[in-house]
Amino acid sequence: MSFYEHITEFAGRPVVDFPADPALPTPAEAADPGAVAWRLDCNKDGEYFDLDFPDLLAAFLERVPSTCVEALVTGQWLEWGEDDCTVVRDLVAVADRLPALRALFFNDLIDEQSQPSWIYVPQVGPLLDAFPNLAELWVRGTPEGMVSAEGINPLIPATKHAALRKLVFQSGGLPASTVRAVAECEFPELTHLEIYLGDPNYGGDATVADLAPLLEAGRFPRLRHLGLKDSTIQDAVAAAVAQAPVVAQLETLDLSLGTLGDEGAAALLAGQPLDHLRRLDLSHHYLSPQMQSRVRQAWPTVEIDLSDAQREDRWGRYIAVAE
Repeated sequence: MSFYEHITEFAGRPVVDFPADPALPTPAEAADPGAVAWRLDCNKDGEYFDLDFPDLLAAFLERVPSTCVEALVTGQWLEWGEDDCTVVRDLVAVADRLPALRALFFNDLIDEQSQPSWIYVPQVGPLLDAFPNLAELWVRGTPEGMVSAEGINPLIPATKHAALRKLVFQSGGLPASTVRAVAECEFPELTHLEIYLGDPNYGGDATVADLAPLLEAGRFPRLRHLGLKDSTIQDAVAAAVAQAPVVAQLETLDLSLGTLGDEGAAALLAGQPLDHLRRLDLSHHYLSPQMQSRVRQAWPTVEIDLSDAQREDRWGRYIAVAE
């Protein structure tokens, strides 16, 4: 599985395409540019206009009152191809022209454009430095190719940001270095953290030990939603979460899209109480019908998502988003 459809809403706003075709008129939404999320995609519909992201961004800044723009979605950054992503440095270079930016979805590419494990992403730390008021950051892709003597460089460095409230990493294989780096960040306002861990065959080599700092109490004092999902070791992740101090401060917990089976569900049942949660997402799972019933009975006041039950075949279990 990959991502098959572009997002149509972001940061509570409808997504509007800024046209890559220079012959098309400026969308009417430019009259109130802060009311929508603007998508900048050089090749969203498979049409070619001989431009790369810097050209598209320049046209956008010229035709839309950019000082009022609050939400951006970026897509394919080249007319064709996946390498040499310049989007981070391009946005940083014009940060003074986007002073109201509060939300950024970086790389809303779908299967027709690129598989998740082929979306090569530069380090996004400069975005946080350039946009101090950014409250929401979504990143889709992998840091493959950014290798140092210590291994694959993390997508985000250990950094501080006073305004960030939501951080999401979507990857078919997120290296452990990024998981560890997130745990070293100082995000005092962070309420929502969501990490697609992925498959080790595509770089997702994080272990439970790498996740341990994220599971401590007070790491992010305002955290209310934690998603550790899309993992080939979802049973082990569930077992760690079952004993994790951070759970007491959560309102929603997301362990979906991975290989969760009866072993992981049993660990949750044997662990700390989860009755305080508003929602528990276990969708895309390998639980037996009997275990599903036990889970539902254990926390009757919690909204539990057990949809998309999978069947383990001779090839084993699969996560939802990998290649």
